[in-house]
Amino acid sequence: MQRDDNETLRRVAAIGYDYVEGAGYRDGKLYGHSPQTFLAMLKNYGLQMPSGHVSWEAMKEAPEKAAATCKEAGQSFLVIPWWPEDKRNAEGYAELIDILNTSGEVCKRYGLQLAYHNHDFEFNKMVAGSRPINLLLAEVDPDLVQFEMDLYWVTRAGSDYQEYFRKHAGRFPLWHVKDMDNTPEKFFAAVGEGVIDWPAIFSKEQQAGMQYFFVEQDRTVPGKDPFDEITISHKYLEGMRY
Repeated sequence: MQRDDNETLRRVAAIGYDYVEGAGYRDGKLYGHSPQTFLAMLKNYGLQMPSGHVSWEAMKEAPEKAAATCKEAGQSFLVIPWWPEDKRNAEGYAELIDILNTSGEVCKRYGLQLAYHNHDFEFNKMVAGSRPINLLLAEVDPDLVQFEMDLYWVTRAGSDYQEYFRKHAGRFPLWHVKDMDNTPEKFFAAVGEGVIDWPAIFSKEQQAGMQYFFVEQDRTVPGKDPFDEITISHKYLEGMRY
């Protein structure tokens, strides 16, 4: 996207993807473009962008600008994707909960649903006797804040997605779908080439409340082409039965 955003979108659409999730919001622009311009680029390749990531700093400092930009780009969801390591304590998570509830209200006024995206640390670190993910699920207003479950990170943390889908049914409208290889490093893999049981997960989509899922390839093994990897993922998911 940084080198050639038009060509990237063209190739993603040519593989067969119908929609994408953005991660290029900066101060009222998407990948350096106005939201109207970026929406036109998406439409040119038959793509939609129902969701996009926005930093917690932007949602704390200027949530109105972020929400307005995302709405103009055609989004339905706005996702806060990260919480810094130095704030992963009781005081820090209290701040995050306040940011989520406050910016969730702003998003709702713009017709957007705010969500929070997990990594592994929300599942395997304890804060005040509770795992951060449990604290967030308990303390955020479910009408204002939902969750984007990254199923790789849940698996890597050794946690059980089924428990969360069961106890918090309907609160996971967005998923990140990426596989984990069978090595001690537990590196990222194209979907279907790793150890995660995707048919079992997708059989719970209604219970989870899933509306959109996004193939994510954080990094590739040196020598592999990320476009080849997301092509493998698309082919596997298109043919998957559950």
